[in-house]
Amino acid sequence: MAEKDNAGKADEELLKQKYAELRMAAAQIKQLQQQLEAVEEKKQELESAVTSLDELKRAGQNVKMLAPVTDGIFAIATLESGSDLIVNVGSDICVRKTSEEAKQLLQAKLQELTGFQESVLEELNSMTEHANALEQELGRLLQE
Repeated sequence: MAEKDNAGKADEELLKQKYAELRMAAAQIKQLQQQLEAVEEKKQELESAVTSLDELKRAGQNVKMLAPVTDGIFAIATLESGSDLIVNVGSDICVRKTSEEAKQLLQAKLQELTGFQESVLEELNSMTEHANALEQELGRLLQE
């Protein structure tokens, strides 16, 4: 009888362990999905910026435009040149770049984000497979 109690306790502990693993996997899946959403959002911002650079380049000189000051606030400005830009390269250091150079920087960031997105997708797929296997194992253990 003691053996049966010990076996029951072991089964219960295994169930608890597998359930905890499943909950952790679900939390990791949710976190990976959030990362993917953030990456997709950032990619869209960068793609929009590339489009904006193309439009600036076509605008020519001495064209009036709205320059963003902060979210929803703009200053009316006159564009001297759509081909010369000031680019923040980090640590509050800004350098003059052509629109083509700035576009190349944005495209390099897009490629980097795409690579990161692919690795997160691989990890998400792996974690989803692991969670599915845990669910099946839990179902089998509950039926025993």
